[in-house]
Amino acid sequence: MREYFAKNYQLFMLVLLYIVVGVYAKPLLFALMPLSVFFLKSRELWADMIFGLLITLVLSDITPWFFKMQVFKSAKNTYIVALSLIFLLERYRFVPFSQVFNVFLPFFIYSVFPLVFSNNLITGLEKTISYALLYLVIPNYVLYNFRMNGWEFFKNLVRFMTVILLSGYFVLWGFGEFYAYMIGRFRGLFGNPNGLAIFCFMLIMLTATLASVKRDLFTWKDKLFVYGTAVYFLVISGSRSSVVAVLIFLIFGRFFSASPFFGFIGLLVVFGISEVVLSNIAPIVTFLGLEDYVRLNTLEDGSGRYFAWEFAWKHIQDYLVFGGGFANDERIMRKHRLYLERMGHQGGVHNTYLSFWFNFGIVGLLIFLRSFVLIFIKASRLVPLSLGIMFAVMFSITYESWLVSSLNPFTIVLLIIITVVTEEEIANWDQHAPADPETDTEMDDTINSHIPVPA
Repeated sequence: MREYFAKNYQLFMLVLLYIVVGVYAKPLLFALMPLSVFFLKSRELWADMIFGLLITLVLSDITPWFFKMQVFKSAKNTYIVALSLIFLLERYRFVPFSQVFNVFLPFFIYSVFPLVFSNNLITGLEKTISYALLYLVIPNYVLYNFRMNGWEFFKNLVRFMTVILLSGYFVLWGFGEFYAYMIGRFRGLFGNPNGLAIFCFMLIMLTATLASVKRDLFTWKDKLFVYGTAVYFLVISGSRSSVVAVLIFLIFGRFFSASPFFGFIGLLVVFGISEVVLSNIAPIVTFLGLEDYVRLNTLEDGSGRYFAWEFAWKHIQDYLVFGGGFANDERIMRKHRLYLERMGHQGGVHNTYLSFWFNFGIVGLLIFLRSFVLIFIKASRLVPLSLGIMFAVMFSITYESWLVSSLNPFTIVLLIIITVVTEEEIANWDQHAPADPETDTEMDDTINSHIPVPA
């Protein structure tokens, strides 16, 4: 890890510069971010361009009590715009392009139509463009980084994500428990403990997927450090849904790797067992002595999340078929914020499917799910673990709306994972490996020796 910091000190210096400027000279951050992207590009630091966006998204998700850091919520838009401009102006660099965007293209085409019914057209249009750009740009940048730097890019990405998790302790040491914890649950650099847990879930999936594709990428010490860090922060975050999502990925990823048939059978068995467990959850949790961690009182009384789902479903009836465009869910939930808080709920819909339904209607939801399932079915032919990823993500987004948002620290990591398992250059790397230059030279000498020399 010391060697990693020594080689990548410029990235961490840039992050510190972002924070200092964001806190003490907010307007300058809107110029600094895009300029830094072009600076990194001029130095051929393409990996740092991706890592810079990731940490910017993390900082934009930081607890609202850091009032001076809220500027990142707006400034992050300039970063993705700069990445997009470079991609559009220098498309030749990225040929052949990633196919991820093409799979989701029907959804992006359709997503413009619900804006006709939007009550906030400007915000809806901005989010529509942002979402499409993320799916267009990130897979191509990942593919280009792999072509430039090989597997070292992914190793550094995993290390960087691990450093982000560990950096959460700076919040605790520097500012105290009030900023680092939320209702007794650790949140670190993230706005809430569930955000921290989803990031841990993404790191575990990314690391396991990379190790599955290239088995010697990580040493056992690397795996112990990364998995140990992610699991530790996952546990202290107290997120039940992310723990279950990780278990689904680990268990069914192995089942699907062995056989898709056994994977589906195992999935049905778990659903059946879960029904029995949930119907007897109180005595089971009490017997195991896990009342505090599982937060039994919220299970018995029903958390605000379930009330939000019921509330959202009633209002979805007004947007049942075509939706109201991007950010429609946020607008409605914010409009009734005081009422929802009195009923014990804070935040948004907490369900990606309902959020998509709010924004794009049943038509848009089905189009998106068609693309989502299709891309993982395609990926399963290259990386059998992919179906485990799909079911784990589908479970996770049942309890959080993170996949409906483009500029958060989670959707970008999922797109990186999707790129790994769908692009043959990466998934079938051993068949696409460049030829050994020495071998090429020997081959040329052999060929030349058999070419007749004219008299």
